Amino acid sequence: MHHDEIDREAWDRPPRETPPARRVVICSTPRSGSYLLCRQMIHAGLGVPTEYFRARTLARLSARWGVRRGDDSAYLDALEARRTSANGVFAAKFQWFQLVHHRIARDRLIDRADLLIHLTRRDVVAQAVSWQVSLATGFWSFDATPGRRAPDMTLDDSDETQRLASLLVDQDRGWETLLAKTRGPVLRVTYEAYKGDQEALLRQIAGELGLPAEAWTLPPPEPGTSRLPDDIEVARERLLVRARAAHAAAGR
Repeated sequence: MHHDEIDREAWDRPPRETPPARRVVICSTPRSGSYLLCRQMIHAGLGVPTEYFRARTLARLSARWGVRRGDDSAYLDALEARRTSANGVFAAKFQWFQLVHHRIARDRLIDRADLLIHLTRRDVVAQAVSWQVSLATGFWSFDATPGRRAPDMTLDDSDETQRLASLLVDQDRGWETLLAKTRGPVLRVTYEAYKGDQEALLRQIAGELGLPAEAWTLPPPEPGTSRLPDDIEVARERLLVRARAAHAAAGR
């Protein structure tokens, strides 16, 4: 499923009277494979995680649930009431920059989480290139659904790739600093390891949450991401080669 599909009313549950039994937060950066993890957790019955503080998602769900614009506390109440799975698991995904604009999310979710998953990508250059491609083309998922584009972004500027890579490093450092201060358990996972063994992480999440086998389902692993249109794929490969050379020349 494309991430926009998770905003649909079909994923809402009747409002629950009690708080979630378990809370999970995915702590991520752009192009770290976080939506792959979200989809797999949804299929497994481990909550309905998505990027709930993405501007488009926040606006859609708030409007549907009658939450006043800017009332993050009421929005979080509605999220936990309507997006907790039947086994009592509430899960959400956050990008680092979203905590700057939604501080209550940190106090309500990060600090209360029963499990924090810090998802990173070892190959930060490839991650930065992927981010640059998405910003330039609007391809954010495995399909051709159009998404947000940055009007001035191109696929031939390796200096921009280095800037994005630096931002990713800074954001992951911000997560590490924050997570070091939390009391809840933290799973540190790389995209490369998770993509190669998706079942292992799902089993680990269920185990950390203390879920019995009958409370969740192990889905089949997803295949690799679809190839981009040929012209974009060629440009991506060319940019990746240039960016790796620049990264090496800078001694990073």
